[in-house]
Amino acid sequence: MDKWTVVKPMHYARLAVGVAVVNRLLYAIGGFDGTIRHCSVECYHPENDEWTMIPPMYTERSGAGVCAMDKYIYVIGGYNGLQLNTVERYDTEKQVWDFVSSMKIQRSALSVTVLDGRIYAMGGYDGQEFLQDVEIYDPTTDTWTEGIPLPSGRSGHASAVCYGSNCNTQERGLLMETEPSLAVGAPSSCSPSTSYYK
Repeated sequence: MDKWTVVKPMHYARLAVGVAVVNRLLYAIGGFDGTIRHCSVECYHPENDEWTMIPPMYTERSGAGVCAMDKYIYVIGGYNGLQLNTVERYDTEKQVWDFVSSMKIQRSALSVTVLDGRIYAMGGYDGQEFLQDVEIYDPTTDTWTEGIPLPSGRSGHASAVCYGSNCNTQERGLLMETEPSLAVGAPSSCSPSTSYYK
């Protein structure tokens, strides 16, 4: 039976932290502790219930979009007093950070997910408005291209890739109708109409 258990706490309190999993290890990246934004990163080892500090990012940031692809973790956008468009990539094998191409739009509170070997950066907040913009990153060419905009601006939302024919979204969710499907959840501030990302 599945159940929740309490594990060892992180070294630092973190709000708006980014998380990713690579090879069963959980990475907690950046975030805000109520006073400062962090560039620090912690790695959780479930086998021995331990958090270890790993090399920090170059940029303090909270509210970044974070995802894992192969051996890499991508930290996209976020906020450090200003909305960011920069992207840092962590090589989990070599344990080094580097910068890859920046997004065109500065944003925080965006959602990111991986679909067909590309990273989708969706929505977010640019400091003035909730965004509809979608940018797609291709790691083989280190380039961002413009995707189909979301029907409405949103920030602080979630996204996920759904496999199989039973993928469904709740009211105010979006669905890119492909196989596999890309589902985008909506925060409570969004328009109540149901729409789909096609």
